[in-house]
Parts: sequence; structure tokens; C-alpha cells
Amino acid sequence: MPRSKFLLVLALLLLLAVPTTAVLGDGHGLGEGTATVFDHAGMSDGLEVSVMGAMAPDAGKEYAVWLVAEEQTAFLRVGTLDVGEDGSGSLTFDSGSSGYTGDNLIATYSGWAISVEDAGSSPASPSNQGEASEVFEGDMLDQARDLVMSMSDLKSQLESASMSASMAADADSLDDVKAQVSSVVESIDEALAHAADAKAAASAVGASGEEGSGRSAHAALAATTAANAEMYAMMAHNAAQSALDQDDADLAKIFIGPGGRTVISLIEAAMNGFDANGNTEIEAGEGAAMQAYRHAQQAVAWSVQPGGLPILATPTPPPTATPIPPTPTPEPLQPTAPGLPGVGDETVSPVVLLAIVAAAALLAVGGAMSIRDRARRARDRA
Repeated sequence: MPRSKFLLVLALLLLLAVPTTAVLGDGHGLGEGTATVFDHAGMSDGLEVSVMGAMAPDAGKEYAVWLVAEEQTAFLRVGTLDVGEDGSGSLTFDSGSSGYTGDNLIATYSGWAISVEDAGSSPASPSNQGEASEVFEGDMLDQARDLVMSMSDLKSQLESASMSASMAADADSLDDVKAQVSSVVESIDEALAHAADAKAAASAVGASGEEGSGRSAHAALAATTAANAEMYAMMAHNAAQSALDQDDADLAKIFIGPGGRTVISLIEAAMNGFDANGNTEIEAGEGAAMQAYRHAQQAVAWSVQPGGLPILATPTPPPTATPIPPTPTPEPLQPTAPGLPGVGDETVSPVVLLAIVAAAALLAVGGAMSIRDRARRARDRA
């Protein structure tokens, strides 16, 4: 077979030897999708995974879904992702799932990964760093956590204000009414501070996403609904101050509510939004703290990005100093017979030098004679 044909056949055999599972190596085999935290039994303690356009894993394999702590110091396997014939798949991790601890997943983990594992296996971490992943690092991680936590704190302070307002409405004496209303004011002041932080964090997270992406869209809605919560909270703060200015419990309760534009109704609007167009639905832009919190969780959802987790650099240990052994002290020379050099003596006797020179001369002469004889024999043969 000619060499060119042999090389062509060899190249084809090498191409056929590439395993078909290598298609998943760039992450495109998992299509598009997100992993979004949500509240289940606690704050941000659940995870909803959804993909579409994915390829089913090879026979005997499965997709494992992981949460990844910072610097990959810990991994939590949240379940196995099943992909249907239409390429869609979903997974829910909550209090009924194996490995659930109730931890706030945004505060505990910085990213996620999907890996291909042997079916039924239980590795401690994603094999081959996973097939797809996304990890928040540096400023992005701080901004994501600030956004969700500030929205959570906003919601919590408004809930505290609502409880105090209800207790003020049920109080009998003016002193008890004012005591509860003072608690309302304190909680609203805290809520307003968290609203300002939430809007700033939403702006930062939105700027990190591509224009028109789900991240930027949810971040914008988080900022809008947080601003709504801030507006209604300030109105509730003013109503509460009017209640504190009264000298009669019944008059103070008029400002407390329930009723339109009272402390109770305005705090309700700050928490759950207000139906501004009167269609009986809280639509995008009409929400407040509750909707802002959910948009914040969706804005920091991890997406399916091609490639596995980044390989962390192994720290180089500091160089270890090599001890320098002490210089040994030379031992004294042993005495020798007259005319012979001692051990370590650098002096060579004249007799030895003459012998060396003679030997060299003999070698030179012998070499010359050998060359001459060879030349003569060459002439004789000629």
C-alpha cells in the first residue's frame, strides 16, 4: 500500500477511535438551564434545577448535580437529573431530599456543576471537574449574596413592623399603643436601610449580566419592586408618626388601621405590592418586598455554562534551605620513604617525569613508523 494511502487510513482510524461521549466535553450536550434557590422550610434552603435541549447520558451513566463551596472546599450532591425524550429535565432539592441540612444555599455555596457519573455510583466530588458549571467569584459572589440577604432583611423587618402594627391596633391604653407604634417606626427605619442596600446590589448584579438576559431582567425587577417597598414603607412611617402625635388611643388607632392609607395597609403594600391598575393581580412592577426577594433569588441563579469547574492552582511550597556541611579538616600526611611522594603530595619526582616523557616519545615514534610502513606496503602493491 502506498505511504499516502496508509497515512489516510491511519487518520480515519484515529478519528473513529474518539469516544462519542466527548460531545459532552464542552457542556453543549446539557443544553440550557438554571439552578435557582428558593425558600422551602427556611431561607434560600431549596434548589430548583431545570434544563432544556439536553442529550440523555450514555447507557450506564447519569447526570449528577452538585453544589460547590468556595475554592471547592466542599461539595453537596443534590440529586440526579433525568432527561426526557424532549431534552428537558428538572430536579428539586428540598427538605425531603437526601443531604438536606436547611442551610442557606446562597450563603453556603458559590456555584454548581453537572457531571457524568456511573449510574448508581456515589463519588465525593464531580468526576473530571464536571461537564457544565458556573461559579461566582470575587465581587460577583459578594454582590449576589448582598442582593439576596438585603432583600431577605427588608422582608423580615416589614414582617416585624406588621406584627407590631397589629398589636398596636389591639392595645387598650394610649401608652401601649404608642409603645407598639414606636416598634413599628424602628422596624420601618431598618427596612428602609435594607431597601437602599438591596437596590444598590440589584444594580450591581444586573450590570454583570448581558443585556436582555434573565439575570439582568430579574435584577431590574428586583430593583423596581424594592423601590416600591421603600415608597410604601415611607408612607407607613409617616402614618405611624401621626399616630404617635395623638393624645387619645382611639384617635391614634385611626392612623394605625386597618383601612386605606393606614399603617397596617401601607405595610401590607410594602410587603406584597399594590394592584395599581385594579385588575386584581400584582403584575410586574406592582410588587414589593416579597416579589423583590424572589426576583433577587432568580437574578443570581446559576446557569449551564460549558466546561467543568476551574482547576485550582496548587500552591508552591516555599523552598527549603539546604544545609551546607562544614568543610572537613584535612588529615596530616603520612610519612613516606625518601624520594617517594606522600599521600596527597602534589610533588612528582623527576624519575617519574622522565618515565612519562619517554613513554610519550616511544608512542610518537611507534605511531610514525606504523604510518610509514603502511605507506610503503601501499606503494609495493601498486
